[in-house]
Amino acid sequence: MKTLNVIALLLFLAATAAVLTLNTPATKAVQAKVMTVFSPFIHASATVQTQTTQAIAPEINPKELQRDNERLKLEVQKLRIVNQRREEVLEEINRLRQLLGYKQRAPFKNLFAAHVIKRSAATWWNTMIIDKGSNDGVTTDSPVVTDIGLVGKTGRVSPTFSEVVLLTDELCRVAAMVEGTREKGILTGERGGGEMKPDLRLRFLSRNAAILPGYNVYSSGDGGVFPAKLLLGKVKRFENQEISGEAVVEAAVDFSVLEDVFVVDRREATP
Repeated sequence: MKTLNVIALLLFLAATAAVLTLNTPATKAVQAKVMTVFSPFIHASATVQTQTTQAIAPEINPKELQRDNERLKLEVQKLRIVNQRREEVLEEINRLRQLLGYKQRAPFKNLFAAHVIKRSAATWWNTMIIDKGSNDGVTTDSPVVTDIGLVGKTGRVSPTFSEVVLLTDELCRVAAMVEGTREKGILTGERGGGEMKPDLRLRFLSRNAAILPGYNVYSSGDGGVFPAKLLLGKVKRFENQEISGEAVVEAAVDFSVLEDVFVVDRREATP
């Protein structure tokens, strides 16, 4: 482009800018004529922009949006149910795997796996009902255990189910010994009330016995009902009585969450 043409173009642009920006009567008249000339092009540009915007963002139907929202909520609820069921199945698999593992490594030849089918709030810490009976080989005074320790012993036995007298009941008495000592005694439960978990009492110990909190208490095997070396609990404290000493023991088994247990064959007095 020649220099003169460039200069002419610049002068034209400067004049146009001056006409469109100056605020005088003459320039206002010129601005009005220019806007009149360009108005069709401005309207056409605005129409094209509006149509383009409508094509990109279609009109939203509130009812359809609400239906989609309800559908998504239903899908989320279904996914939650599926996930919950999956977690329940995994817990069941882990529980069965744990039971099978204990049965394989237990020192007893004959174990009857049983499921807790009934517990009463009035006798929560005293008894429970399991789904195995005499038809399965269960007899009265059979030890009942978990992979943690001793649960109790069977009481009344029917062909299809049995009552279990829990270790926390005062009628369940176990010959016991304290680890690391020569101390032996009789472990019994105490009648608890409501939600209060009763402690166990290990009686007939020597006065001033060197028994400290945290010591494990095991079955001694004396008496012929319970096999030896079943974990019963841990010592909470030792108390001197008038004639003998007593240890307050916390049970090893959590009796509030019992679901599955093992019944030991009555003939296995020792492991």
